[in-house]
Amino acid sequence: MATYPTLSSKLKVALANIAPIDGGGVIYWPCAALGRDGQWREAVYFSEASSWYRAWGVWPEKDIGKQEIAADDVIAVRDSRLRLPARFAAQLYAAGESGMGYSAFEIEFSDGTRTAHVTGNAVDFVSYPRGKRPGDVIAVYPHAGRTAAHAVTVNYLWCLFTESPE
Repeated sequence: MATYPTLSSKLKVALANIAPIDGGGVIYWPCAALGRDGQWREAVYFSEASSWYRAWGVWPEKDIGKQEIAADDVIAVRDSRLRLPARFAAQLYAAGESGMGYSAFEIEFSDGTRTAHVTGNAVDFVSYPRGKRPGDVIAVYPHAGRTAAHAVTVNYLWCLFTESPE
C-alpha cells in the first residue's frame, strides 16, 4: 500500500470551505491548490487515500493516466475557477459513465450556448469558454456531446491524504 501524509491543520480548515462531492463512493474536494513552488494549480482533487484506492483500484503513481501533487507540497487551497458547480457535477456522477472509463456531457449556459466535454470518470473541472464562469451554468446533459469535434477536457491532479478533513 502506498503511504500518504496527513493534512496540516491549516489545510483541513481550508478544505472545510470547499464543497465536497460524492464521486461514486469516494468523497472529493475539487479545488485550486497553491504549491510550495508558488504556483496555483486550478484543478486538484483532494481525497482520502484508502477510499480513493477502493474506488479506483490503483495508486496514482502506478497509473500513467493519473498525475498527482503531494499533500506536503500544498500550502493553501481555494475554490477553483474551473470547477463545475457541485450540484451539476452530482448530476453527472449520478448518471454514471458514458462509456468504458469516460464521461461525456454538455454544459448549457445562461445565454443558451452549450459546450461539449469528454473526460475520465472525474467530471468536476471544465474548460469554460471565454466570458463564461461557473455561475453561468444552468444545466448539464449527461452522455451528450461525445462525438463533438469541439469537446474539451481539463488535466487535473490528485492529492491524496490519510485522514478526512470532515
